[in-house]
Amino acid sequence: MFKKKTIGLVEPITLINGKNQITVLGKFDTGAQRTSIDKTLFEKLKLENIGEVEVSNVHGKSKRPLAELVLIIKGKRLAARVNVADRSLRKFKVLIGRSTIFNNFIVDITKSHNSPLVGDLNESLRNWGKR
Repeated sequence: MFKKKTIGLVEPITLINGKNQITVLGKFDTGAQRTSIDKTLFEKLKLENIGEVEVSNVHGKSKRPLAELVLIIKGKRLAARVNVADRSLRKFKVLIGRSTIFNNFIVDITKSHNSPLVGDLNESLRNWGKR
């Protein structure tokens, strides 16, 4: 059995496709089934559309392109299938879902990469329900 690594709510993620690689901050979301990347990352990494996946959210159901790549998270290298979405209005261009988290990581929201974006999230978490 492999030892699970403990990660924070937000961590640096390296996305790799052959010789192309990009490192960005990604948010870990145990409520999301699949990992999702922004369409600009799909284009920059020159990923290939290998099919479609149906995604359900508060807005209903939609189909999204599917791609394969390698993720490096906390030194752990993982082959992953990700859906591609327009995340231009989101703080994080990568959302890591349960399909990647399961059997690999334990998410501890008190341990997050130190960045201004994480500070905003941590402040929101500290103030949750205080009104």
